[in-house]
Amino acid sequence: MHPFRILEHTADIGFEAFGATRKEVFANAARALQSLMVDLESIAPLQETKIQVEGSNAKNLLVNWLSEILYQIDAEGRLFHNFDVRVVGETSVTASARGEPFARGRHQVKLQVKAITYHQLDLNETSMGWRAQVYVDI
Repeated sequence: MHPFRILEHTADIGFEAFGATRKEVFANAARALQSLMVDLESIAPLQETKIQVEGSNAKNLLVNWLSEILYQIDAEGRLFHNFDVRVVGETSVTASARGEPFARGRHQVKLQVKAITYHQLDLNETSMGWRAQVYVDI
């Protein structure tokens, strides 16, 4: 099973993320988001950033999680190669992400993601594991 795939949409772009566990689907959703913006292979996992997020329910938590990743990229200039999601409850996520600061010469920007949306948002457990569907505003 692939960790994620990109979804085409008329006005926006999205992705599906997959995982055997909720931790894995949250990590793969973050990787999918990062891959929309910059080639994952160009990012070295040199520095660790701790991330903790809360939400009112599972879907809101997913949006808040991805919004925090987007904040780290946009406001803090951090890019992430991989994510170690340690705890995913119904209303909180605790994780660490490894990556490096954005370097204009090394990291080619693919898309500028403005926000994570609730449009067609889905997070559910299937017979194959967990699946998340997310569309972003570009």
